[in-house]
Amino acid sequence: MSGYSEKDWKLFRQKLPKWQERHMEKLCRDYLEILHKNTQPSERFWELDKRIREDKKHLELREECRDQIWN
Repeated sequence: MSGYSEKDWKLFRQKLPKWQERHMEKLCRDYLEILHKNTQPSERFWELDKRIREDKKHLELREECRDQIWN
């Protein structure tokens, strides 16, 4: 694929799951920060809801890219 060797792609495929899990762990920490804010529960809820929806869109886009790479 565009200038990368098969060895590079194999390494990328090997490391990607770990990178994804690390990213998800960071998201979880970010969500906890939102939940621990000193604001009204409804504010925290809606802020978290918005953030999760935004993150989900980005994750779905990454998933599409990953599927294109694998196939």
